Amino acid sequence: MPALACLSRRAFMARSAAFVAMAGLDLLGCSTSLSDGSAGPGTEEGADHATDTYYENGTVYTVDANDRMAEALAVRDGKIIYVGDADNGRPYKNAAENVVDLQGKFVLPGMIDGHIHSVSPDFFDFMLVGKTSSDDMLKTIKDYVDSHPDKETYSGFGYAAALFPDEELERGPKKERLDAISPDKPILVYSFDGHGAWLNSKAFEFLGITKDTEPTPGGKIVKDDNGELWGILADSAMSLAADYPFGQENLPQALSGYLAHLNSLGYTAIFSPPGNGFLPLPADAYQKLADRDELTMRVRGAGIVTSWQTDDDLQKLDKLKAEHDGDLFKITAAKFFTDGVMDNESALLLEPYSDVPGYHGEAGWQQDALDKAVESVNRRGLLAHLHAIGDGGVRMALNAIEHAERSIPDDRERNAITHLQLVSDDDVPRFAELNVTAVADPYWFVKTPQYWEPKEKTALGERAEKMYPMKAFADEGAVLVSASDYPVTANPNPFEGIQAGVTRNLVNGGEFGIADISDADDPTYLLWPDQRVDVRRMIRSFTADAAWALEMEDETGSLEEGKSADFIVVDKNILDANPLDIKNAKVLQTYFRGERVYDAANAEQ
Repeated sequence: MPALACLSRRAFMARSAAFVAMAGLDLLGCSTSLSDGSAGPGTEEGADHATDTYYENGTVYTVDANDRMAEALAVRDGKIIYVGDADNGRPYKNAAENVVDLQGKFVLPGMIDGHIHSVSPDFFDFMLVGKTSSDDMLKTIKDYVDSHPDKETYSGFGYAAALFPDEELERGPKKERLDAISPDKPILVYSFDGHGAWLNSKAFEFLGITKDTEPTPGGKIVKDDNGELWGILADSAMSLAADYPFGQENLPQALSGYLAHLNSLGYTAIFSPPGNGFLPLPADAYQKLADRDELTMRVRGAGIVTSWQTDDDLQKLDKLKAEHDGDLFKITAAKFFTDGVMDNESALLLEPYSDVPGYHGEAGWQQDALDKAVESVNRRGLLAHLHAIGDGGVRMALNAIEHAERSIPDDRERNAITHLQLVSDDDVPRFAELNVTAVADPYWFVKTPQYWEPKEKTALGERAEKMYPMKAFADEGAVLVSASDYPVTANPNPFEGIQAGVTRNLVNGGEFGIADISDADDPTYLLWPDQRVDVRRMIRSFTADAAWALEMEDETGSLEEGKSADFIVVDKNILDANPLDIKNAKVLQTYFRGERVYDAANAEQ
């Protein structure tokens, strides 16, 4: 279990609930020696204290099972050999080849993102993320096309339908907008949330998609009132564009830059699933980096299993798992889509959408087929990672996992459900009962300016006031993991995620052209404050609990003797920081297996 491999799963569940109750403890005021009074392994007389690097004078939050604090860390051959107080660490310091004075800085385990896509601007011709109007987006596209007249096709990422007017707000932007920019060459642009593709007429022609093409289950080829192509492929129908070209030759180099950026944010491990019909996991590129020993973090990946070609997908998954089973890069999961998203009202709801009477959204699977597919994945020794946005989708996912648990004796796969925008009160306890990891996206725990009111409030009515439960899962003893779902979250800074989980309020007003809040209880953008959790719980969701969920708890996730020296040095102690100042924490160094993979001082030069 997270940070405590010797505890049973049931015991961990009880301990997880206890962490919430510890929110009021000022652990920094406690002794920095080990909580049981021991000095740690290797401190007895005659022990081997040989140390590569000794780090001292820090505030070290180990995030171990006892939530202990320390002030020194010793590393040898990429492993932690001592963590504790300065007195007991003196033999390691005396034997160390290098001694680093942390000068009171805050030390945490390396961060782990529990659901992040492997993509960067280098993968596309242009990016629209951060554009605040439809005019800005269209200008960006036009400027690129006009300046690259020799390209045969164009690809981009990041359009937001919410920035378009009238019918386009609901259906997505029209193909005619792209036709005006490029009437003779294909353009395809993916939506910021990964659940829509915007095409011009030439792109539809290039892919052989017509008004008579049948959509995939759970997907939609959007049409106008006359039955003609509108310009959007939604959800699983995006798979119809899987053959659309975008640059692959520079993927290893692009991935290296992507990973370096994540290192700068403090990450030393990620779980990276494929997207919905696009952004497949670049497994071969990751493998090349692993073979060259150029990976600067652990990467756990997934294949996808769809409802319309399940057997073929399972065969591909077997091949993927066999080809990628290393220490740093490994396929450990299968990704499922039980429903869509709220943006195009394809998330599956138990009660109808407020603005479309009688309409519940779209299911990506029939329940029986999903049950059997999840069981099949678990029998392969892989975990099922299920996308579920609506409460109907969450229930489908839970039912499938329950089926697998009942069908497989001693099933120990750490299945997960991610996103969890709406969850029925009746289903919250089932996460702990079925040992399901709740993979949340804390960055979204806010009434998003320019989005919540026109989209979520309109679609859900009063249900929009109670989205994204968090504390409810913790209270029931479920394992909580945090994720950015980058590039859906444009900036996967874990400290912004931690702040959002703690405050459930606006984190960066600048992203929306508005001022930051000065009061965490400011009601303007505050979303369901009853679901706030404390900062320690949020840190765990990015470290120890995430490591357990990905079956890496013996390697990383907490700072303990015998584990990999994966840690970060931060300029401020966020345990006692003003909640509205957590986002400003700056990573100074990131260490992976004892090696420094990021140094802010060098980056600024």
